[in-house]
Amino acid sequence: MTARIRPIFVAVAFAVTVAAAVTGATLRGETREAPTVAEVCAAAEWPLIPAECLDGAHDRSVRVVTGQEAAIQSYAAANMDERFAVAFQ
Repeated sequence: MTARIRPIFVAVAFAVTVAAAVTGATLRGETREAPTVAEVCAAAEWPLIPAECLDGAHDRSVRVVTGQEAAIQSYAAANMDERFAVAFQ
């Protein structure tokens, strides 16, 4: 029985040592903090600006236009262009 326990302990100790070495090599102690609201707002591009970045957006509901609503509006605008072209010929 003791002849089998010693190699098991050696194998476990070796596995723990290897795991600690791999963890130490991959995690160098550098942390990445979550971006602040100011950083998010500085990197935001129009039209995908978050509601928190708008002036006066605190304690107010803000209407956000998604891609689907924009597609409907562009379709309606295309129809209006065709109608004006026909009407003013």
